[in-house]
Amino acid sequence: MIRNLFTPGQEGFVVKHQVRSSLELLKIPFVFTQDELLDTGSFIRKAKERGHILSLETLQALHVHGLLVPIFRVSDTAVEGRRVDVGDVLLEQNPRGWVMHAALEGRLRDPREEGYSSAWPYMRPEGVGLATWWNGFVYSSWQLIGLNEALARYRFVRRRNVWPVHHPGMGFHSMVLALVALSPRNLGGVLGRINLPGGIDERSLWKFRSEFPMIDLLGVSGFNPVGLRGHAETLLARAHSRDPLAKWLPLVRHTSYSGWSKLKGDPLDCMWKRVAAEVLLRAHDELAEGGLIEPLPDLTGEGWWTPLRDRLNPRHEEAETLERALGDFGLSPHPKVIVLVEGETELIHIPRLLAQLGLADPQQVRVQRAKGSKVSPQLIARYGVTPRVGRRVGDIWLLDATPTALVIAMDAENKWATPEKCETGRQALLAAIQEEARSQGAEIPNDYLDFLVTVHVWGDDKYELANFTDDELIPAIAQVANRGPEAESPAWQAEMRKLLEEARVAHDDIKVPIGRMRIRLDKVAMAEALWSPLQSKLEKEFSEPGSVTPVIELVRSVFDIYQRISGIRAMKVPESVVGSTQPDEKGLAR
Repeated sequence: MIRNLFTPGQEGFVVKHQVRSSLELLKIPFVFTQDELLDTGSFIRKAKERGHILSLETLQALHVHGLLVPIFRVSDTAVEGRRVDVGDVLLEQNPRGWVMHAALEGRLRDPREEGYSSAWPYMRPEGVGLATWWNGFVYSSWQLIGLNEALARYRFVRRRNVWPVHHPGMGFHSMVLALVALSPRNLGGVLGRINLPGGIDERSLWKFRSEFPMIDLLGVSGFNPVGLRGHAETLLARAHSRDPLAKWLPLVRHTSYSGWSKLKGDPLDCMWKRVAAEVLLRAHDELAEGGLIEPLPDLTGEGWWTPLRDRLNPRHEEAETLERALGDFGLSPHPKVIVLVEGETELIHIPRLLAQLGLADPQQVRVQRAKGSKVSPQLIARYGVTPRVGRRVGDIWLLDATPTALVIAMDAENKWATPEKCETGRQALLAAIQEEARSQGAEIPNDYLDFLVTVHVWGDDKYELANFTDDELIPAIAQVANRGPEAESPAWQAEMRKLLEEARVAHDDIKVPIGRMRIRLDKVAMAEALWSPLQSKLEKEFSEPGSVTPVIELVRSVFDIYQRISGIRAMKVPESVVGSTQPDEKGLAR
């Protein structure tokens, strides 16, 4: 716990802080370079982007009631004793420049200390020129994250016609001062960008970020470090309850500032609440590493939602990886099943058959041509099928990406010539996958491993002869041959049928009998000609029990694998690793 600095108290917005003057913040190097200072006009415009319609009259009322008080007021009267040494800064023509200039001259005030006077109107008095007057009130951009709550309190005040008996915005104001103090150190890392206004030396900024102690920044703001977690959790909880895109957070947290900053209304407001929470939590993490405060709780294995699960940091251990988030939203670039086929005809037919079953998108099932049964699929298995293993939680390993299964569909030749060779090849692929998993420090359970690779062959014949009858092949060949009346003659058809029967006996490729008929085979045209009968087979065999056509049987198997693998987020730790724990069916955890 913090000693000799603050009195520990209950965490959250009620933690007691030693509220300092906002003018103390100007002593921090590079203050207001990463966050913004806003005049009332800019504050109203920014509020509109977040879904709040404000007027100068409303801002003034919030100030009067102490519900949202500007962080500075620039006065016309200079007081020698109020001068603040802000160092050698470039006096820009913007709110930051005006504030720094006023501080140097002793014209800067803290509205929280001086209260409100009707002598300082928000609206320009009649008869005063626009070019010579402004109301002098300046807000921190961080104050926008409390605007929703301030307006809700103000509506209550107006409805009940009562004056607040206390200053409900005090805890929030203390948090704003802390966010301002922490922003030069933490905000750039949260947003993924560093802002360098004119006159700012980048090396000096990085030196400040590496050398200025976090505890000193909080000390300048008067913020009790014990309250970092409570304030952050309050912000995260409010964002979770109000954000219509809350369920998209696993994906949104991976977007860049240039992406999510284009949001409008509540989603934008809630994202900034999460940014503020992350600025506070990064300070908490650093102080906890130094032993100054208690670390955040370990949420591993907890099954319920807590605000800390909504941390914006994509590297937070409770955050889903980008691949995992994309998979959960059906946007993963990784297919759930890869089907490796041999020829052009299969490459045309199988995707169409799968599309008939609703699997038309490449991220569902991807069909890849191997251009021959001699090609080794081991690289695909190692890098496309090996599970991306994440953290271990109890007796499961979480998966950082949606899993992928491999289905190999080949002619029965070469390394796939016999059932024994098929199993030998499959086991070699499984061993390669297990080896890759072990390099990640994990062990795939046998039932799950066995599920990842399936081998199909068409039987004794090649693809066309295995999946189509002579009565289906002869009209398709005639169409491709473009022989006109000759192809309709009984003699031509009898000769074609005789050659097809001989090819079946010899287990030849279809190009052998077609070549003997002096027909130039166009595989794409042949596939198109065979599609109509194949579609009819699909409809018939799916409506009746049992498939007899090998490619329909393959598609049915791919569909079943897709259904089983969808939604898998983890795998069981094998008994040999965890002890007596038995894996669920097929070793899969959902």
